[in-house]
Amino acid sequence: NLYSKYTMTPQQFKAELTKKQEELKRYVNVEFPKRAGNISLRFINGNFRAQGWQGQSFRRWQENARKGTILIRKGRLRRGTKYTTSSGVTRVYNDVPYASAHNRGFNGTVTVKAHQRRNYVGIKQATGRLTKAGKLQMRTVHGVKSISQVKAHTRKMNIPKRQFMPENMTDSPVLYNAVRREIERTFKTIF
Repeated sequence: NLYSKYTMTPQQFKAELTKKQEELKRYVNVEFPKRAGNISLRFINGNFRAQGWQGQSFRRWQENARKGTILIRKGRLRRGTKYTTSSGVTRVYNDVPYASAHNRGFNGTVTVKAHQRRNYVGIKQATGRLTKAGKLQMRTVHGVKSISQVKAHTRKMNIPKRQFMPENMTDSPVLYNAVRREIERTFKTIF
């Protein structure tokens, strides 16, 4: 009988409900924070790949004087984004000192500490090998030409806002919808 296959006693229903409650509790406290952290990291890396902010609409980052990708020189800022989880909570952060200035923008005066500036010069040296044309092969070795002292001073800086990381969940519908889809997908499998 098809009907008897899907009927259950009140004790069976209570046991099934308790099981689902434990699954949901485990998901909310343990699994979801990790998944939300990974979704956030993918979103932030996507902003670096797209060279702009995926908010209400896509805002391309302002170009800089240096050619190439914006905000990526050696990748420290991009790699600096991490997340931590605790029971039911995900905290996404970037521990690079200049991350906040780029994410929020900065216009103000900064103090530059006293330091030494090294001036380099390239010196040609023979390698001991010959080229195909029969000439002596040379290589350039860089060495310190001089060291000058720079006094402590102040400097005006204007860093445009190039947001790559959300300040809160309402900053980007793209991120919000990705997290919501993850929750809905898991709820369908649990229930």
